[in-house]
Amino acid sequence: MFLATPAIANPPDHPQLNFSCQVTEGVPTTIAQFVGSEVQLPIFHWKPEVLTMNLPDTPEQLCNLVAKKLEDYSAQGYDLSRINFIGTQQNNLPILCANVGGSNCSKVLLTLRPVEQPALVADNLVNTILDENLRLKKSEYRSTEVQSISYQVDFWSLLESKPKLSGR
Repeated sequence: MFLATPAIANPPDHPQLNFSCQVTEGVPTTIAQFVGSEVQLPIFHWKPEVLTMNLPDTPEQLCNLVAKKLEDYSAQGYDLSRINFIGTQQNNLPILCANVGGSNCSKVLLTLRPVEQPALVADNLVNTILDENLRLKKSEYRSTEVQSISYQVDFWSLLESKPKLSGR
């Protein structure tokens, strides 16, 4: 069982993040962006051909759902400077979640339909849809006989290091 971990409010020197769903090259993509900035960072790519894992909604619906949950998370003042995206199981269901401290699931982003080996299905989902540039800090952990994969993402570093887009 995963318990929520308290999060710290956004530090004053870090701007709030906005999350949205945009279609990029025909694929619904969850995007992160600093408030007031034109710099964008793709997070999840919702390609229909890789979403055959008992997902309840269309790629567009999933993209919008996850973007809204991340947007709400950020608007509530959670410090997303080092967020973890985790594929695991909860109540014997595969889930994709976000976490801002430790290895617990703070915010369930997506719950899949019941399957055999729910943790493995969830791990495969996060490995498949998470942008390859965000898969650099991978951790594996075991909790109550469930092995899960987590990817730590530092939005502040990634967005500050990207060149600003002009003409948008």
